[in-house]
Parts: sequence; structure tokens; C-alpha cells
Amino acid sequence: MKTNFSSYFAQSSIALAVGVSLSLPALAEQQAALSGADVEVERITVSARGRTETLQSVPDSVTVFDADFIENARINNFRDFANLTPNLSALDNFRPGLARVTVRGLITPQVGDPPLAFVVDGVTAPDLEFINQELVDIDRIEVMRGAQGALYGRGAIGGAVIVTTQHPTEELEGKLKGAIGNGNSYELNGVISGSLNQADTAFFRIGGYTKNSDGLIDNEFLDEEADHLDEQSAFAQLQFDLFEDTSLALRGRYTTSEAGFAYYQGVTEASKEDFDIDTSQNIRNLDERDVYELSAKLSQDYELGTLDLIAAYSKSENEHFYDGDYSADPTYEEDDDGYILRAPFGTEGLFDVEATTFEARFTSFNDGALRWAVSAFYQDKERDNTINFFDDLLGDVPLKRDDFTDELIYLTIADNNSSEAWAVAGQLNYDLTDQLELTAALRYDHDARESYDPNFKDDTFADKDFSQWQPKVSVAYQYNDDLLLYTGYSKGFRSGGFNEPAEGISRVFDKEVSDSYEAGFKSTWLDNRLVVNGAVFAIDQTDAQITQFNVDTFTLENLAIDDVETQGLELEVALQATDNLDLRFSAGIVDSEIKAFDERPELEGESQVWVPEYNYSISANHEYELTSEWSLISRADVQVEGPKYYDIEMPDVESSTYTFVNAGFGVRSDDWLVQVFVDNLTDERGIEDIFLFADGVTELARQPNKPRSYGVEVSYRF
Repeated sequence: MKTNFSSYFAQSSIALAVGVSLSLPALAEQQAALSGADVEVERITVSARGRTETLQSVPDSVTVFDADFIENARINNFRDFANLTPNLSALDNFRPGLARVTVRGLITPQVGDPPLAFVVDGVTAPDLEFINQELVDIDRIEVMRGAQGALYGRGAIGGAVIVTTQHPTEELEGKLKGAIGNGNSYELNGVISGSLNQADTAFFRIGGYTKNSDGLIDNEFLDEEADHLDEQSAFAQLQFDLFEDTSLALRGRYTTSEAGFAYYQGVTEASKEDFDIDTSQNIRNLDERDVYELSAKLSQDYELGTLDLIAAYSKSENEHFYDGDYSADPTYEEDDDGYILRAPFGTEGLFDVEATTFEARFTSFNDGALRWAVSAFYQDKERDNTINFFDDLLGDVPLKRDDFTDELIYLTIADNNSSEAWAVAGQLNYDLTDQLELTAALRYDHDARESYDPNFKDDTFADKDFSQWQPKVSVAYQYNDDLLLYTGYSKGFRSGGFNEPAEGISRVFDKEVSDSYEAGFKSTWLDNRLVVNGAVFAIDQTDAQITQFNVDTFTLENLAIDDVETQGLELEVALQATDNLDLRFSAGIVDSEIKAFDERPELEGESQVWVPEYNYSISANHEYELTSEWSLISRADVQVEGPKYYDIEMPDVESSTYTFVNAGFGVRSDDWLVQVFVDNLTDERGIEDIFLFADGVTELARQPNKPRSYGVEVSYRF
């Protein structure tokens, strides 16, 4: 599968020429009203490079979602903003804690780390388990694309997502929001913030949410929905101004959930996009997850800059049980050699992740031609995995986890992983002239990892150290007040690790390294009512990580693709058409090719798995004043995602192009927001995941996307 690179660029140009709604997911600069109006532009600030800067002055591809847009577009999770970002996608994977993230052609292997760093209030998530959570009470989301290892370390091989939550306030304020929808779904969340003392030196912000849904995807055998959800979360912040130049921030969050998952359907290559085929499993799949997060940040201003000391503790406990053969078919089948082709079975997974993180940063102030930052990082992490395979009795009897006893276990796979990582880094920004800025950054990461099966530690123990220097250099030229040109190079690094112990499996997979090159521009036009930003990039990956399911050992095995080359384009445009209508457009195009793959040479020339050839997002937001207090609001967005394939065993089995439409309509005042919403308005059905289920079996296992959902949402600020 190859991308016709020039044809998709032409499609972007045509879309612009016909005036389809154009804009950034968060305006690069808050637009002035009408042309000629004497209005001072409010500049959007970002902290992507570790200091506060205006978005249009940062020589990187950064998409920003501010609090207003997050609320208007109903951005509730990682996937919601990924859908509105060029060359970023997130697919539902096997279970809720394993979202499959792809950025600029770099993918998430099921064994290993995601291709980007996920940072919340300065704390880098230690594992994929902590990324896919509900986004509540968010002030800003910044998405950096391109290798950011020099700034955010190992794992930021394709970019970084920086999330800033709302901070505690001096005045007492709060917000309540409730929603009901189809699938018997409801959600209620709230937050309250204020001062703890009359001196206004101690502040709090606490909140939480509960959400529940019966689900929208049928399991025809059990006659119930397969994607049910019950989730609750509580979070809190305390902010203390200890001295004039010293502050302490404490944050905590706890989330617990029970969810249906792994609602795969048996299909063939011919019927892979026949969505009249329902899930039919005889086991009620259930994923139970508890996530704990605590952090403390001490900030102290000195004459040279600000020192930040951060300590964080993260823990995820996951138990899940599911229909391992993804069907209610009781058939048991062997070939002539006694090899099992098909058997009904249930699968239990026990996954625990625990991490402690410390980081120190010293950042200079922004008032000089030379700006700098230095940092040190330490993280200790343990991940314990156990998978039990159970005989599914007759295979066509309705069952749940409590129906399976330990006597029915016929195979156990266990793997305890640990990682002790540290890093040091430095960054310089220097204004060579009033128009020319040079940025240079360098980080060294070292990661010592161990792995073993606790039942056979002496026979399965493995350890290896992975390390990498990660430089970044960029040059930015401010041609005039409205145009920034930039180019740069950066290196990314994703740590290696260990495959689950099994006979015939290579235990160690090596680190992945990328070289990323980018050139771009940022511009404003029409008295700041039009923003146009774009970039071209090229990435060379060495030992690109990819996971395959080994049907002989029932284990997940990471492979290393020797060389992958990727090039692409990105465009983001924002137009404030009138003082109450903004139009937004973004586009990303990726041309990815496997250049060398010694282990699977037949895949050379194919694109990287799970990488869509392109994605577009078009949106419009309108507000009409009804009275002095109330306005009529409406919004619509169209998201287009190009074809991709999902399994290295089936490079010819690829998806169609999918188009999703979302809309909302309602009324707003200073305190109230009432809107009717619909997601996936046209009920477009697509493939989230599909793979060859077993050797010698032509049946495929397919997981579909969510069908149309709709409801009413009401929020009140006080």
C-alpha cells in the first residue's frame, strides 16, 4: 500500500480553493473581530518548550486547544483532540488502557511504549495505562509533533502532549455539568475552587465525575451490549504560596472503572467491513481498572530563573476477563499433527504498573537574548503481567469470570518488568539578531530494564541497558511581524525491552531511534483574522518497534523493522469569518515505507502498519446573540481518515476512507450552557482493529468503532 503523495497534496489545495471551513483546533492567535476594528489581539501562550511563549513564535508544529474550544467541541479524551490534529490518531485497542496512538507515522506497539510523551501539569506519564483517561477540568492541551526527545526524553520519539489543568482560584467558583444520551448513558461532573484562608496564600480545587452507559454495540449471543461502562473519578489540587517567591502545588486523582471490551467479531476478508455482523461471544467481557496519581511541585524563583522540583507517584491496577476465542462457537479442531486450530477458551489478564518519578528543572527568565534551561530526571517503574488461559467448558454457554476456577487453567504466561531510568538535559535559545533565533537542546537518557517469569525466575531472567543522546537544533527567522520561517533536526529514542518468555521467542527487542527533519512556517493575515501554519517533515526510523501475536506460543512478540522512512505534510488554517463565526481546517498527509525488514523481507515496500495515509478535519463554530444575556450556538465538524492496514500478516487487508460528522446546537449565557449533541451523525462504521485470528484459519477478528451517539448536555458555572 503506497500513498500517492502529490494527489493528496492536491486534495488539500482544492479544499482550500473552494473555501471549505478553515482553522486551527485552537486559534493560533485569538482572532480580532471584523477587519478594521481596533481590537488588541490576545495571544495564545504555550509551554511546549518548557517556558511561556506565544504559539506563533515557537519553531515547532504545535496544535493548541484552549479551555473554550475544549468545552465547545466536547473534547473529553485523548481521541477527541487527536481527531482534530494533523497526523495524530488514536484507535480503540483491545482494552481501555491500551489506546493505539499514531503520530506522524510512528505507532504504538502493544508491547513497549507509545510514540509520544504525555505530560500533565509537568508530570510525564510513566506508562500507556495513564494516557487514556477522561479529560475533565482542563485549561489547555498542546500537541507537539516531531521528535521531542531533547525536551521530554525517551518515548517522545514522535512528539509530546502537554496537558495543563485548571488551577485553583482566589474567588470561590465552580461548575456543574450533566448529560444524558442514548444507550441509557449519563454523566455528571463538578468542580469547586477557592481560597483556604483570608490572606489568599492557600487555595484548593476539588472535583469529580461519574459516568455510566449500557453500551451501543450488541453482543447477540448474550443479548446485551458489549461496550458497557461504569466509571467514577475524584481529583484535587492544593496550592500554597509559602513565601514571596516560593509556591507548592499538590495534586491527586483516583479513577475506577468497569467496562466491556474486546468486542471482536468473526469476519473474513470479504466481510471485513460488513457491520451488520454483530459480536457473538458467550463470555461477558469485563475490564476493571483502578488508577492512582499523586504529585507535588515546589517552585522557587531566584535571580537567574525558576527552580521546579517535582515528585510523582503513579499506580494502575487492572484485571480483565474475556472470551479468548471471540465467539460462542463451541468447535474444537485439530490438524493431523495435533496442532489446535480452534478451541473455545476464556482469558484472564492481571496487569499492575507502579512508578515513582522525580524531576528537577532550572529555567531562566524570558527577558534576555539568551534563554536556557537545565534538568535532571529519575524514574523507577515496575510492570507485572500475568495471563491465564481457561478451558471455556462447552463454549456456547453464557459465562462470566466467577464461573471459571483455577482447575480450568491450561496455560499461564507471566512477566515481571522493571525499569530504572535517569536523564540529564540542557536547552539554549539565543537571539542571534532581532529576527533570527537559534535553539539547541541535548538530553541523555539511560534506562536499565529487567524481566523474568516469577514462576521460573532463574530460567527466564533477562536484563539490558538502553541509552541514547538526543540532540535538537532549530533555526527560526521572523521575516516580519506576521511570518515566521523555521527549520530543524531532532533525534528521538524509544527504549527497548523484553518479550514475554516462551520457547522460541527472542527475549530482547532493541531500542528504536529516529532522525526527524522539519521545515515550516507560521503566518497571520487579514488583520490577524486569518492564521495559516504549515510544515513538511521527513523521518528515518531504525529498529521501528511493532508487535505481532505469536499463535504458536500465544504470546505477544515485538519485532524490529530495520528501517522505515516517512515523509509528510501538515497544514492548519484558522479564519475568523465574522465576529461570531470561525471556520477551521487541518490536514495531515503521511507517506510511510518499510525500506528494510530482514525478518520479514516480503513487507519491504509496504507502509507502516496502522498508519492512515491522511487525515482532514473541517469545523465551523457559530454564535448568534438572542438577547443581552443569551446566545444561540451551533457547531459542526467533519473528520476524514484515510485507509490503513492493521496486521503485518495481512498487508493487503486495509480499511476504506472513513468520514465522521459531529454536531451540536444550543444556547449559552455567562453561567449556563445547554446543547443537544450528536457524534458520528451519519453512523459511519469503521474498523478499529483487525487481525488474523489463528494459523490455518481464514477467519479474522475485527473490532468495530462506536455507532452514532447523541444526547443533551447542561452545564452551570457559579
